[in-house]
Amino acid sequence: MDEPVTAEVGEDGLLAAVRIDPRAMRLYSAELAGHVVEAVRAAQREHEQPPRDSPGLDVVLQRLDELEAQADKDFDYVNSRLDDSLRRYTE
Repeated sequence: MDEPVTAEVGEDGLLAAVRIDPRAMRLYSAELAGHVVEAVRAAQREHEQPPRDSPGLDVVLQRLDELEAQADKDFDYVNSRLDDSLRRYTE
């Protein structure tokens, strides 16, 4: 029997599913319980791992800095255009 019990954790980190191979029902209850605990813990550990293709924290922070700098430039541009418009209307 490969894996008598498998478990799956949902996106929310909570247990979503447990699958028990019918042949596992022949095990003693304590042995089956051990397999259930092992499967659930494996699913939880897998859920805790960041996706392999996700960027590292440094990359995310650098991108946030770039977005903040661009937002500052855009805000300055909009502000200057608004000031120009207000000057024209008040003259």
